[in-house]
Amino acid sequence: MNLTHDDVLDLAAGFVLGALAPEEEAAVRDHLASCPEPHAEIEQLGGVVPYLADLVDPVEPPASLRARILVAAAAERPAPIDATARTPSAATPSAATPAAAPAPSAPAPLPFPTAAERSVRAAAHPPRLGTWAMGIAAVLAVAVLGAWNLQLQGRLSGVEEDLSAATAYQQGVARVLAVATQDGAQVAILTATPDAPTRAAGLAATGTDGTVVISMHDLVPTTGTQVYEAWVIVGDNAPVPLGGFEVGPAGTGVFSGSTALAEPGAILALTLEAAPGATIPNPPVLTVGALGESG
Repeated sequence: MNLTHDDVLDLAAGFVLGALAPEEEAAVRDHLASCPEPHAEIEQLGGVVPYLADLVDPVEPPASLRARILVAAAAERPAPIDATARTPSAATPSAATPAAAPAPSAPAPLPFPTAAERSVRAAAHPPRLGTWAMGIAAVLAVAVLGAWNLQLQGRLSGVEEDLSAATAYQQGVARVLAVATQDGAQVAILTATPDAPTRAAGLAATGTDGTVVISMHDLVPTTGTQVYEAWVIVGDNAPVPLGGFEVGPAGTGVFSGSTALAEPGAILALTLEAAPGATIPNPPVLTVGALGESG
């Protein structure tokens, strides 16, 4: 399989995540070994892989999960057939009424792999982690969203609310990526501080034109005139307000604004304010993240 430069660009994300078919992966490696053009996208995307496992905490399934699954499975089983209803008498069936064919036997259950078998399989397919420098936010955002969606599915309660939250966050991430993939853009991963009441987290991107977009999830919903205020902090300077946004019951929110202070190392932060227009942060600071070049 011979790949062009553009083919490898299209396969870059799958390559760094180890998601390609063996022949595709081999073709990408062959191309990289001989291509005279640089493939910075491999270095950029691969650098985020070692950090994905640390982005979202694992979620323990609820204690009632097994029982709920068994109840749901039982509800899907067909009702048992009443043999007496099919055979009105004990007489031998006549020639006009042929005997029913014997029911096929149920297939034997598939054995679950033993611990030893799973260890052998894992050794045969070791995880492949990149060792390159930090890269752009595109793969990172998709990974964060995917991991968070797994958390939502694991709750098995409030399904409609969870789906609404996932959809809203996905739309916010798309807006962040629209900025993050521009030349000269910077990105930040916002994480909860120890003083935050929830495990709020999100993504942010700034463009060379000063555009700022932040997408957050797991925030406490605002009430009344409350808003979450976004701040930018450069060095030892005082925090500068960027603007506020409300958060609905789903716990997600998206902020769009602009600033001339978006430079590498600048801190983006969120606080909860009683009303829009705050000029000094009201403690505690809930989430923080440092801006860095996206590529």
